Amino acid sequence: MADETKPHFRSEYHYRQQYYASFLHGPIDPHAAEVMSIMGSKTYKAIVVFPEAVPWEPLQRPQQLLKEFAGRGYLCFFCDPTGKPFQLREAEPNLFVVSGEAYLLPACRSQSVIVLCTWLMQMAWADLLPHKVLWYDVLDALEFFSLYDENMLEKHRQTSAQADLVTYSAKSLERYVKDRPDAHYLPNAARIEDFGKPQAFIPGDMAPFVAAGSPVIGYFGAVEEWFDSELVLELARRKPEWQFVIIGKPGIPGDKLDAPNIHLLGMKPYHQLVHYGRWFHAAIIPFRVNDTTNSVSPVKFFEYAALGLPVVSTPLLELKAYRTDILRLAEGADEFEAALASVLAPEFAGIAGREGARFAEDHQWSERTDQAERLLEERQGAWKAYANYDPASKAAVMTVTFLDYEGEKFFNGGAERYLTDLHRLMEQQGVPLTVYQYGHDAWLRRVRGIDVVSLSRGGQHAKQFTIPTVKTYNRLFQEQTAERSALTVYSAFFNAWPYETSGSGIGIIHGVSWDNPNCSYTDGSAFWETNRRFIEGARLCGTLVSVDTNSANWLQTVDYALSHTIKVIPNYVDTDEFSPRPDYDKPGGRIVILYPRRLYHARGLYLVLEVIDQILLKYPNVDFHFVGAGLDDDVRHVDVKIKRWPGRIKRYSLKLDDMPQAYRQADISLIPTLYSEGTSLSCLEAMASGNAVIATRVGGLTDLVIDGYNGLLIEPNVHALTQAICSLLDNPAKLAAFKQKATGVAEVFTKKRWTRQWAEIIASHVRSRADLPAASGRSRLIEIWLTRFPAGRSAGRAIVNYLSGGDLVYVRIKDGKASRPCSFGRLQWLDWEDPQHDEPDELIVEQGIEREFDRPVRTVSIEQGQWSMEAGG
Repeated sequence: MADETKPHFRSEYHYRQQYYASFLHGPIDPHAAEVMSIMGSKTYKAIVVFPEAVPWEPLQRPQQLLKEFAGRGYLCFFCDPTGKPFQLREAEPNLFVVSGEAYLLPACRSQSVIVLCTWLMQMAWADLLPHKVLWYDVLDALEFFSLYDENMLEKHRQTSAQADLVTYSAKSLERYVKDRPDAHYLPNAARIEDFGKPQAFIPGDMAPFVAAGSPVIGYFGAVEEWFDSELVLELARRKPEWQFVIIGKPGIPGDKLDAPNIHLLGMKPYHQLVHYGRWFHAAIIPFRVNDTTNSVSPVKFFEYAALGLPVVSTPLLELKAYRTDILRLAEGADEFEAALASVLAPEFAGIAGREGARFAEDHQWSERTDQAERLLEERQGAWKAYANYDPASKAAVMTVTFLDYEGEKFFNGGAERYLTDLHRLMEQQGVPLTVYQYGHDAWLRRVRGIDVVSLSRGGQHAKQFTIPTVKTYNRLFQEQTAERSALTVYSAFFNAWPYETSGSGIGIIHGVSWDNPNCSYTDGSAFWETNRRFIEGARLCGTLVSVDTNSANWLQTVDYALSHTIKVIPNYVDTDEFSPRPDYDKPGGRIVILYPRRLYHARGLYLVLEVIDQILLKYPNVDFHFVGAGLDDDVRHVDVKIKRWPGRIKRYSLKLDDMPQAYRQADISLIPTLYSEGTSLSCLEAMASGNAVIATRVGGLTDLVIDGYNGLLIEPNVHALTQAICSLLDNPAKLAAFKQKATGVAEVFTKKRWTRQWAEIIASHVRSRADLPAASGRSRLIEIWLTRFPAGRSAGRAIVNYLSGGDLVYVRIKDGKASRPCSFGRLQWLDWEDPQHDEPDELIVEQGIEREFDRPVRTVSIEQGQWSMEAGG
């Protein structure tokens, strides 16, 4: 082939990667969904993938390693380059053979997958996985590959440098990984249980040679250009009484082995090799000796040994280290003939059987896999492979924020409170809830018993809230939960757009949230393009739950039929938890006006800040309390007012369970929403606590407040808010009447009613997914506090053991901010100062700092890199 038409590594790599990348956009393909379903139905330690390189048969090193890992509880995928349409079969428990590796990508991109790479073109697939654990296993001389060029060599250098684990199968290959001092020599081996003493079964095409009683010289493996056909042909001509049985796919012309006593039986399945090998008297490895074959560790040698066969081979460099009683190295036909004659002596069979079994016992794939697992435990970057989060049998909730995008600040607003209560209800129903949200890194936090997972994989950022961002995060949510979660909830419902395809998702409408200041339409097309996400998102959900009637009415104006599928379940209040203080309706000394909401523009923060000076100046007995979280810029504006009015304005945040005390000390609660409102939890809690409520006539607030009866409904402007506050401060009787009636109205919106209605919805959805296994319950939270980064196998073994048991592990490092990007799934690297949203189930601290903790701990002593765990008191 002319150089100008010969494929080059770089062009082939880019062609493949563009093809693979096309599977990471748009709806989840049904074939990818099938892979996700398998992941949801299996319990596994970690995922191992061998991308397309060699066929499944004949079984070689990658297949044997995957077989071993699958037997140890890993979920393994071997990608078979058949060129056929997508096929997926379970070759043995936990080991799947896949035709169509591209369909694995959507299921694997959001996971941490151990990728076993033996051919650099596999990296076109692997490089699309941002959180992979890369195992680069060098098996051949690089020059052996057809696409070898300078670009391939550069990719080798890059892969070797970036890999978490580098191994090589032959001593001569060490030259390729000399820049990795931690590269590990991992020779080939045999699976002795596959080559034990079989039944006395004679395959049909083997029977004539067995019946003849002549010596049978056997070979199984590839018959390619490195197979010395001239040597074998010469031996056959010299020894016509010897029968040469060649098993393997012929890659050379048949006439090169044309002799009456050479028998080409073709390929045989791996599990049948033992039935043929049992009838061999000796086995051969007749390879031409050159740079390529001197870089090879023949798997067949170890398998011959496991069969108890004497072996004669050409003097391959790697085999020289194994010269034993069962192995003869011979160069040329004369030496080869003499070596075969010696091992065919009757007395040698017993020796070969004993020594072969002993040798194979010392060279098993199980032992090689032990070494690989130890190496993975030593490599800190590999620990994340054991940290994948399992969504199976849990309720998956997609939202934009529960925590902030960094996973640090809990907003503690109405939407967060709603999901917290929904979590408690779902736990009682046996379906734990997990929140998936936008984020900047692959973090996971536990907040009040809820696992909160950042959807970001590979560094997606949500600061630019654009349509491409929305599509990206919805796609990531599908990748992480589709076909595995017991039920899917979108909070809010429009997060189902555009890739929800199950038709069974539950969409929560928290109110019309698209009535923002950007709403200004000049024609219907502009209206549609702006609002299609909300309309189409509603259509994608199987069930819609709205907290207010305003939302249902809005949807009725654009899709009459859709609006009638909505179930209105108003927001709620627990009147046992939120109740008035004694004598709440009697005049007191000071009056507290409460703003119990998130501190930002949509909730009317700046309306309140604009009227606050006038009110405080006019009414010396009035104080303002701001209870809620907000972004730094918004909080700063509140703090400016606090400095201006020391002692009369307070700002603080409370835990959800502590919110009742804020309402009990208040007299008036302000709910001055400008846009994006349903039936406000804050409004209901304020009414149940005996507060007079001033609310704007926005969204679902009109479902809660009857103007002039249990509160005031006002226009969303400064003048109306000022008038409303003054009217209550100037009329104590009116204020007291509103307080009394507010408690009565709140009784209609009981939490018991809300719980009953939601329980019916959850039960019907869980029944429809009866195929899923029962949820395993909440995993433990393990916190490990260290002064320095852990290293070495003992640390890795401890952490991997926790992860393999399903635990969520926080490793807190003093001054460990830089380590946070290393976090993935259930393994999170944190700083000592990072927020603590939940109490750990087990606390492990470095010896010497245990006095800083006021609860029982386990201590870990670290001496020369070795960890020693001790129980604490």
